[in-house]
Amino acid sequence: MKYFISIVFILFAIFAILWVRSNVISVEYRLSSLEEKKKALLRENKNLVAQKSSLTSFVRINNAEEHLLVFPDRKKVVYIEGSPENLVKTISFNKKN
Repeated sequence: MKYFISIVFILFAIFAILWVRSNVISVEYRLSSLEEKKKALLRENKNLVAQKSSLTSFVRINNAEEHLLVFPDRKKVVYIEGSPENLVKTISFNKKN
């Protein structure tokens, strides 16, 4: 009887060790794939930061003369008083039929 219990215990221990080992390996695979995703996202973030800096650079802004931007006529300028948030709320709630 003791022999049978010890064999069952040894088999149970072996299967438990194998189960833990397989779970560790699967977690390592998931961790590896997440690290690859992190690298890709960091690479994309670097590219987006570089693109943002190139779009907002002073050289690009100073080249606005190429786009024929001119100052508007003083008679065509409309000044609005108040904060933009309150104006948007006021305009959106005061609809006319």
